[in-house]
Amino acid sequence: MDMNFVVISAGLKNGWEAFKNNIVAYVVGCLIAFIGSILIVTFAPLMYGIYHMAVKGSRGEKVEIGDVLIGFKSVNAFIRSWIYWIVYLIALIIIGIITFLLTKIASVLSIIGTLLGLIWALIAFFSIYIYVMSPSKNAIDTYKEGFNVLKNNLLMTLVTYVVYCILCFIGLILCGIGILITFPIAIVFTATVLKALKPGI
Repeated sequence: MDMNFVVISAGLKNGWEAFKNNIVAYVVGCLIAFIGSILIVTFAPLMYGIYHMAVKGSRGEKVEIGDVLIGFKSVNAFIRSWIYWIVYLIALIIIGIITFLLTKIASVLSIIGTLLGLIWALIAFFSIYIYVMSPSKNAIDTYKEGFNVLKNNLLMTLVTYVVYCILCFIGLILCGIGILITFPIAIVFTATVLKALKPGI
């Protein structure tokens, strides 16, 4: 798909509307996730819950504070939430090792490692939403789909990623507390754009 500003603007509008209509759920949910993630063991299920809230918001569904705890609803849900992040971290470690080895050969080659890191970030950018939207899919399959979305929609993925980062940055510079507003908008925005890029999901 070529650059489509209508999709971007519609995604931003949907992000704002979802936040406005579920402000308490998103703010409290983010607080629970951010604070609770300090305990490493709870990081994955809480992050899964946050993205679950984003998907619900993108669909215009009512979002509840309890949605952030969906990763704790069963042992399977807890394990599933961790599998995604374990795969993510393994790939990140491999990229780090490759970057280190390339740097040892020639410092200029470190740019290849940086590029690999960026590509992996862009693949993972949409794949977490695909993972949440498709409970029957495993982590590897969702990363493959994330790669296909990137490959088929490179420009849109880049623009969406930049907008997402800008929203999060704005939240951070607003005394940090602003992230409780901008982060929910950013993740609902991203989920909305993904649905436009991949309507069958």
